[in-house]
Amino acid sequence: MKKDDKITIICKMVRQIIDEDNLADEAEIRRILEEKGKKEEDRGICLASVIEKELEKAIKSGQICESNVGLYQSVFEKMIRESEIGNMPAEELSDMLIKKFVLQAGKVYERDRTRLKCFTGMLQTGLKKMMEKGMLDFVPVKHAKDYLGSKSGIQYIHNIYTPEETERISEWIELHPGDIRGLALGLWFTGDVTLMEIANLKKEDAHKGIFKKWKKARFVSKALELNPKNGDYVFMTKSEGNLEKLTAQGLMMKLYHTCNRLGIEYKKINKNEAMVCKE
Repeated sequence: MKKDDKITIICKMVRQIIDEDNLADEAEIRRILEEKGKKEEDRGICLASVIEKELEKAIKSGQICESNVGLYQSVFEKMIRESEIGNMPAEELSDMLIKKFVLQAGKVYERDRTRLKCFTGMLQTGLKKMMEKGMLDFVPVKHAKDYLGSKSGIQYIHNIYTPEETERISEWIELHPGDIRGLALGLWFTGDVTLMEIANLKKEDAHKGIFKKWKKARFVSKALELNPKNGDYVFMTKSEGNLEKLTAQGLMMKLYHTCNRLGIEYKKINKNEAMVCKE
């Protein structure tokens, strides 16, 4: 955490204590500041660091037998310590990203159920510890392995359109900022989000998790500008005088017509498919 950020946090804490008229002696104020400061610092801790500590505890206590230590450590190094999601600050994690994390491991260890079980076990332990300490902004599932068999699980794919085709589609979207369906497609092409998730994105979640990132946030912000105040979802349109949220099927059709208009061969994107983000 930057020095300026720490100073800002401390000032807010002191102001809160004063506003609540809850002044105490020096020792009590010190205790309150340290306790609240610890919570703020915890939110910047990453999943990998928490899992590493829990793994060390499990090895020292004998919960993991000596013959399996190397197995757990190799899975930790490959799938957690070296991963993007494993090193994200706690406040940036979301249920959607954890689902992606598990599915990625499922592909890597598709034929090695033992290592996959090690991964989901460590992940589950780490998430539980982070939730207990109030580091997360969401409630993780009780069993991480449940994502592997979920029919509604996200399928991560590489962009099925060529760089040239993607650029032409993106240019068309940029030239039509008032087209709500076009904005939704633009959001899909930023990666890591499905058509279904875009269609179901509520206003209250518009600036949370991955949607805070600039490439996504700009499409969300433009959609909100077009959205009536009484709309519950980010991407909504009027149909026969009624306000309705967009559907994944409708976005597929929008992509189909856009490709036809641009002379590009249409390639279908399923509602539960998300493009792997290279960032």
